[in-house]
Amino acid sequence: MRKLALITAISLVLAGCGGGSSESSNTNEAQTPSSIQGTIDSVSGDTIVVNGYSYKVGSANYAGEEVAIADLEKNMMVSISSNARSASTHASGTQVGLEPTIVGLIANTNHANGTFEVNGIPLTFSALSTEIEDGDWVMVSSLPTANAGYKVLSVVKFEHSNLTESVEVEGLISELNSNAKTFKLGANLSVDYSNAHIDNEDYSSELSNGLWVEVTGSITGSVLTANEVEVEDFDEVSNDTEIEGIITWVANDQSSFDLSYKGRFVVNNSTRYEDGNKSNLTVGAEVEVTTKKANGDNVATEIEFERDDDTQDWNDNDIDLEGIVQSIDESALSFVIQTTSGNQTVYVNHNTRYEDGLTFDTLTNQRVEAETYKVNNQYIASEIEAEDND
Repeated sequence: MRKLALITAISLVLAGCGGGSSESSNTNEAQTPSSIQGTIDSVSGDTIVVNGYSYKVGSANYAGEEVAIADLEKNMMVSISSNARSASTHASGTQVGLEPTIVGLIANTNHANGTFEVNGIPLTFSALSTEIEDGDWVMVSSLPTANAGYKVLSVVKFEHSNLTESVEVEGLISELNSNAKTFKLGANLSVDYSNAHIDNEDYSSELSNGLWVEVTGSITGSVLTANEVEVEDFDEVSNDTEIEGIITWVANDQSSFDLSYKGRFVVNNSTRYEDGNKSNLTVGAEVEVTTKKANGDNVATEIEFERDDDTQDWNDNDIDLEGIVQSIDESALSFVIQTTSGNQTVYVNHNTRYEDGLTFDTLTNQRVEAETYKVNNQYIASEIEAEDND
């Protein structure tokens, strides 16, 4: 197989054409999204197809290094910047960036059953190349699974360089200990962020359970020692951006949903659907979402349904809790709710939405319904509303 050749300098000439329909090819540039985040459908010479749109690529990059176009492969996760629409007429420095979920050394490979580990994380990929061996540096592109794991889309070998010595892992935070500066990432990776820079953009520098983060650092034994922890979200996506992902939470009235644990999209009467309808908005559905900003929200203008992840029982992790809030813990960003089956601790973060005039500080003694998802047996609130609001 090819190896990623990492070189220097960043420049890109990218031309967009095509559209979301498989029935015809349309070169009308207005139909090409201003930005796109998704997987490569196919590669032919210097042309790639992402989410059904064709782009002529001048160069691509990862972590500040240029990646040879010949080394791009199907199912690699990429992003194309907002300059892509004008790139066909202006040779500007538009970027195609590689967006792997995990970067590191591969180990314990078993090509017979497609199992392996990267950074101590057990993974499975039936199409794992036999040319990939223990000790190789690889990029893994994936989608989240219901059990805080990873559905692997591609595994690509690349040449190690001084600028790629750091490993990278994206995943959900759980078991956060803000005093010890540790947390679990994904299902089982321990992270020490005591000396890490926290990038949380417009929010406080504090981390919270249930956030999707990108951690870069080094592996020491079974611990990822972080240099940087960056909270991943969709807060600053531009209008007409198309994003590929998996639905990880849906409001009970299907008025909104979360995509890949990173952020929320609002559905309204103008939302268009392709290969499905509003009733198909369920956890575990893989979709491509086109969005615009309205009143501070990301509004889904179009949702294209790709497939359902039938390998995971997503509904087991989508849980509503009803009862009276007994107390709140401001330092842990959690509250205790008394339900008919006993007390449960629920965590909140900056993605949690409050309805009916509720706020975190006013939850005590309120009878509420908390729509939650589970990460390593911890409940994370997506939405909290007064229980009798329905």
